[in-house]
Amino acid sequence: MTETELREKLAHAAGMPYGRAQIAAVEHVQKHVDAQNIADLQFQTRMLATTAYTYGGEPAKAFVTFSWCLAARDRGEGDGYDHELHWQFKWMVNAMTRFPEIPLARTYAVLDDMERRYRLAGHTRGPVHQHRELVARHIGDADTAAEQYRLWCAAPRGEMSDCSGCEPTSKVNHLSWLRRDEEAVAVAMPVLDGELNCFEQPHTILTSLLFPYLRTGRHAEAADAHRRAYRAIQANRAELSTLATHLEFCARTGNHARGLDLVERHLGWLAEPPTPWADLQFSSSAALVLCQVAEAGHGDTLVRRSDGQAETSVSALREELANRAMALARRFDERNGTSAVGDRFAAKLAAEPLVEHLPLSGHARRAVAQPKPEPAALPDSPAELVALARKLARDGDDHVAAEVWRRFDEVCPDPEPALLAHRLYDRGVDLIEGDPAEAERLLVRAAELFEQVGEHERRLAARSYVGLVWCQTGRVEEGLAEVVARTEEVAAVGDDTARAIARLRLGYAYQAAGRVDEALAAFNAGAELADRAGAADVVGDAEMCLVRVYLGMGEEQFRTALGHADRAVAAYATLEPSSNLRRAQYGVGQLHATAGEFDQAYDLLGEAAKVRNPMARVRALHMRGKVALDLGRAGDARDNLAEAIAELGPEQHRAAYLKVDFAAASLAVDRPDDAADALEEAVAELTSPEDAEELDRARFLMARAYRALDQDDQALELLDQVTGRCVANGNQAGAGQMLAMSGDILDELNRDEQAAEHYTRAAEAYSAAEMPLYALANRRKAAMSWRWAYDGDRAMAALATADEAAAAVPDGEPQVLWEKAMLAYDGARIIADAGRLADAVPRTAQAVAGLRSLDASVEAAIATVFHGRLLAELDRAPEAEELLVAALRDLPPDDSGHREEVEELLSAIRERTP
Repeated sequence: MTETELREKLAHAAGMPYGRAQIAAVEHVQKHVDAQNIADLQFQTRMLATTAYTYGGEPAKAFVTFSWCLAARDRGEGDGYDHELHWQFKWMVNAMTRFPEIPLARTYAVLDDMERRYRLAGHTRGPVHQHRELVARHIGDADTAAEQYRLWCAAPRGEMSDCSGCEPTSKVNHLSWLRRDEEAVAVAMPVLDGELNCFEQPHTILTSLLFPYLRTGRHAEAADAHRRAYRAIQANRAELSTLATHLEFCARTGNHARGLDLVERHLGWLAEPPTPWADLQFSSSAALVLCQVAEAGHGDTLVRRSDGQAETSVSALREELANRAMALARRFDERNGTSAVGDRFAAKLAAEPLVEHLPLSGHARRAVAQPKPEPAALPDSPAELVALARKLARDGDDHVAAEVWRRFDEVCPDPEPALLAHRLYDRGVDLIEGDPAEAERLLVRAAELFEQVGEHERRLAARSYVGLVWCQTGRVEEGLAEVVARTEEVAAVGDDTARAIARLRLGYAYQAAGRVDEALAAFNAGAELADRAGAADVVGDAEMCLVRVYLGMGEEQFRTALGHADRAVAAYATLEPSSNLRRAQYGVGQLHATAGEFDQAYDLLGEAAKVRNPMARVRALHMRGKVALDLGRAGDARDNLAEAIAELGPEQHRAAYLKVDFAAASLAVDRPDDAADALEEAVAELTSPEDAEELDRARFLMARAYRALDQDDQALELLDQVTGRCVANGNQAGAGQMLAMSGDILDELNRDEQAAEHYTRAAEAYSAAEMPLYALANRRKAAMSWRWAYDGDRAMAALATADEAAAAVPDGEPQVLWEKAMLAYDGARIIADAGRLADAVPRTAQAVAGLRSLDASVEAAIATVFHGRLLAELDRAPEAEELLVAALRDLPPDDSGHREEVEELLSAIRERTP
């Protein structure tokens, strides 16, 4: 490579994100620079390498490059790098404490050299005292640490002082070590209230505050600090030490289940820890988490190891990591000549929780805060319990009825025949779907007991259900005959309400036999009899039966079903509110949502959410939240979904789906932090193959949340995962969407070559999905990204491909006109960069005409300015002036920025014109 190429590659490496890729890029340049012996580049490359190693998770390598640069500077090389070299002294001292093989005397010698150089350069000694305090704290020398902290605080800030976020973080660490927690929080508050733009902030200071927050009772702040900080470091291997603090936090707040998830996720990082100190911290914190998991009764649970080794039980891994940590601690103590490190980590391994259980996310805290209703007192009388259970069953309160029957079984283990008959009947009806053989046995016995005690109508009901069981288990003719006979008996002896209920049972039997017309006739007859009797609850039941039949007949019967559904709700609504009413409101709300009638659906689901059954309430709130999203009422959606999550409790699988929808609503109201919290939990819970599609959706939404939170690398990683899934499933449109979004992120990060590659792949995916307009848009963006990357040849090639794509898209739609106008404008810029100004002019004119046809006056004015510049450069000043005057007329009066640009260009043209 030429020297120019090497300088360009070094500049490119400097702009890369910290990590292994940047380290590899810098080392590649260094190899070539050393081969060619380019002195100034040798120095510059090693200075950059020191930074890359420090922040990229390989600080041991930084000792070599730093020492080389320091010696070179002492020889008179590296002019202009004193400030950066003096700054790197701080990194070296910090790193030296983390390698037990580096003698402590060597660290003190570097500190002395740092102080000498700072004094000669006129720098404040504050950073020197700061790092002497760090070493003293490391070896457990409390007196020296206190004195150095005093001198540090007394020293003025200067050029070598850490940034306004990092220096207070180090002070928080000192104060937290001494349990001066209120002071620690006070030191941090101005930092958190201000703007932090340091690479290490705010996640580092938030991590340092975790235990001061906990010990001072600031539990909500602690939970938020954990979620925000962990989110920022979760993909960065260099942050293994910081991650260890979050593991300890999980262990000491009753969140050992989350801690186990983090151990499984990051255990592989121990294969190549940044430093032995980071290894020690992670191993000891992970061992503490695993100890608590074992104490909770899960010691035999297998841990999914991400380090390539076979699965290990929680207890075995806990012992392995504890031994690893203590062995490392002994090495540090031998180096330091104290027992401070070993004592500290032995205390950690034995630490007790500071909080029994701290809910971490906002919706989890809401669930804890939500008052739980006291269960209603139940009678002790068996007869009263039976009567209550029957009433609850009629009202549709099956879950409460089940509690009543459990109470009945407790107080009446050997019931008399009349009560036993009801118990067997209820149990038998419940088992018809799940265990028909047992249901038949119980219902036959119940019928015998009802006959024995003279409850003739109940005997007929029990025998009808026996016939229904036969219809469902292959004895169709025998079953129908049984139900028909009992229905006729009811008709001879019962009132209209009894006859109506019997007709409904007959309808169930015809449905089970697949005889739809007869089922409809039976349900309609039941509705008419119930209406005549004034039995609104039975009318509602009949109408809901008709709904289910019509829905099973296909889309052409949807409106008929919806009409019966509305009548069911109207019938139930004439009575006291019951679970039957709420259930109908839920079902009918779903139907209205399917019909696109979202306002009606939202109102019905709101009523349905008043049901007493917790799971039914969750379903109603969930559906209502999704309907609110369809209505564009994201705030209402969040409220409903958060309430559903709070109600749900430990039913994690359903909670995952709720959390994904909650995240979508949170993004819609610009709360990406809440969205990320919910999605991080949901992704960990969506583990079954059936969850794959929802998992992809969760990852896509999480990428959007991370992008909004400026965590771009995590967003890109997630989008890459979803892209792979889309490609594997043949979803080219989805792959195009993910790649285009990745391209936009890379474009904003000025990683232009990568952006161009992603836009190109997006265009190819959209082309495969036969979405030519989207393909065109991404072809255009690819061409511009190559332009921003200063690769004119590739920009021109991409532009040619984009022009071919544009020719294949017919005109007409406004979006097509927009894309073609923007392609004309962007293409003109690319062609002009190549020095072909005359060829750029017609494209610019085309862009201006297209934008004006769309009333895009601002964009048209921008294109016109560029057009005018081209004409002026081509010595066509009169044409340029005419264009720019017209542009001024078209610009809105309040668009001062563009007006000023046009006026300046006009003035310059007029000055050059004779």
